[in-house]
Amino acid sequence: MSSVPESFRLEEARAVQRRLAQRVVERPLGEVDVVAAVDVAYEGDLAFSAAVAYSMREGRVLAAARSINKALFPYVPTLLSFRELMPMVRALLKLPAKYDVVMVDGQGKAHPYRLGIASHLGVVLDVASIGVAKSKLYGEVVGDKLIDPKDGEVIGAVVRCKKPLYVSVGHKATLEDAASLVKSLCTDSAMPLPILLAHNEANRAKRIKPKAFDKWGEAYE
Repeated sequence: MSSVPESFRLEEARAVQRRLAQRVVERPLGEVDVVAAVDVAYEGDLAFSAAVAYSMREGRVLAAARSINKALFPYVPTLLSFRELMPMVRALLKLPAKYDVVMVDGQGKAHPYRLGIASHLGVVLDVASIGVAKSKLYGEVVGDKLIDPKDGEVIGAVVRCKKPLYVSVGHKATLEDAASLVKSLCTDSAMPLPILLAHNEANRAKRIKPKAFDKWGEAYE
């Protein structure tokens, strides 16, 4: 199991989160056809990330990509980006299809530092992104809204698919648009279709047994 690197400094990570959170933009998504989604599966100290591009108009997957990486950081609540961001970015950068928005299996602004992995990814790649989480990390549920208990700001929405999902703005989206898009892609699964497809693709990648890695920890294929 990976451990926190000796060079890691929590105060520096928090400073990065605060700085990038200030760059998050909320604006209407506009017309959406192709929805990308990204997820990560684990086996031992390996992270298997997958990205898919799904066309709502055509009702099919246009493209899929994967990346296998050494897991260089452990799971720490509120610091998921430091574990999963790089594997997710690597998979997305390999995706050969253009997309309008990325759905991320994780939090966006519904985070104590307003920078969950969906926001972190959106800002770093400068793409529209939405956080879709199966569990609540932060905030109080009031009706179908997720409220910051400190200042009363609405930071997320509860979208009921098979089970409640906690949806929040990642970057370049409004909460209303994010919730509406997730709701339109609900399935009999616990997650919206694009994330389910990415989840399945990531788990299929676990069958691969990498033999060598580059200096950044990504497997050669």
